[in-house]
Amino acid sequence: MMSFKKRNSEQQPKLPSGSRLSAYNGQLLISTGVPSLDDILGGGQPVGTIMLIKEDRATTYAQLLLKYFIAQGISSGHHCAVASRDEDPEEMLKTLMWLSTSDRDEDEENETTKNARSNAESDRMKIAWRYSHLKRFETGVKAKPASPISTPVARSSDQPDKAGDEPKPYCSQFDLTKRITSDILEEANTSIMQWGNDLEETDDQDDYQCLLNEIRQVILKGNFSSAIPVAPGTPRQALRVAIHSLASPSWRSKSPHDLYKFCHALRGLLRFSFGTAIVTVPAYLYDEVPHVIKRIEHMVDAVIEIESFAGDPVHNEAAYTQNYHGFFHVHKLPVLNSLLPPSTKLSVLSGGGSNDLGFKLRRKRFAIETFHLPPEGGVVTRRTEPPASTSMKNSNKKDDEQKQKKPAFSKPSSGLSSLANRGPKKLGPGVGCGSVPGKADPLEF
Repeated sequence: MMSFKKRNSEQQPKLPSGSRLSAYNGQLLISTGVPSLDDILGGGQPVGTIMLIKEDRATTYAQLLLKYFIAQGISSGHHCAVASRDEDPEEMLKTLMWLSTSDRDEDEENETTKNARSNAESDRMKIAWRYSHLKRFETGVKAKPASPISTPVARSSDQPDKAGDEPKPYCSQFDLTKRITSDILEEANTSIMQWGNDLEETDDQDDYQCLLNEIRQVILKGNFSSAIPVAPGTPRQALRVAIHSLASPSWRSKSPHDLYKFCHALRGLLRFSFGTAIVTVPAYLYDEVPHVIKRIEHMVDAVIEIESFAGDPVHNEAAYTQNYHGFFHVHKLPVLNSLLPPSTKLSVLSGGGSNDLGFKLRRKRFAIETFHLPPEGGVVTRRTEPPASTSMKNSNKKDDEQKQKKPAFSKPSSGLSSLANRGPKKLGPGVGCGSVPGKADPLEF
């Protein structure tokens, strides 16, 4: 008898739809909806982690990233749980962006035309010709091709498995000018976590404990816990938890330490589940309170900060505000099953954590790119060869100047004319040897 058994693919655990394994440490990853942010994280956000986004004082870019996270979950067929005390979660779902229908949008076409012009101008330059064959340096991550829009189809009893066999996209391309339809939103697996009424709320209510109980119920009811065994071959589904403006003045707690307890308990809860969370925090409200945000950063896995140029007098008059809308800071990256974050080997934008990043909000998409200062003095074009029209005008002007200067220097320049002038001159009548032209000769009688 043989000492080994052949593996049965049906008994192997299946990955959740819209997920992949990391090439660095084998960790299960899901996409954030922004390709450039996935690249910074090392391919995506690991399952079982929490990412903290520090909100900006004057803009809502953090909420935009949270909407990308939810929209990608709906496109990948994941279960999305949304919680907020400042805004209506239902309105957040209704205003989500949706998939792009074309592979190229107007923003990319504008970039290609600019690159074509720069290439044409660089061909004229004679300087640094040895670098013409090198690969062009890319400042950002190209967006994925447009995903086919899947229309919701009612599942029948005769075909229960065909709908589940359809592959779900990992990272889709979204268009900010389009909104999710009501039909897709009704078919999506979403849950709004709300607790308590305005009449029942008291000063002793702990919103953090109530939210933690809601997340625990969603994990147990949706079979997202990895600690509970399931039958072999049972398909798993990923969970996305989106929390907007945590620790804002609208959140009530019994003590200041309830926020730290919530972050610590949420991290332990997601470690043993097929879920991940993105939490936005108004960090600018705690600038005068020391070590509050630092303690929260130690209890999460990834921390990013958005610093926009809007409303800042230091950056408003700078030249780089024409190309970027703000800085993108990466304070902490998730490290699971490894000593270093995967972005050190797999990321293009992070550059080992020492790269300066900036973000752009275009008409159709949000992008994170490498931050570059513009040329000093503005963008100018250096021409090596003047146009033909200007050269003809300059030559005509030089000819006219030479013609005007020639008569003044023609007499002394010629040697023959000077010798002829030295010979005897013929005097006219009435002019003697002592006479002066134009006056009477005194020797003439």
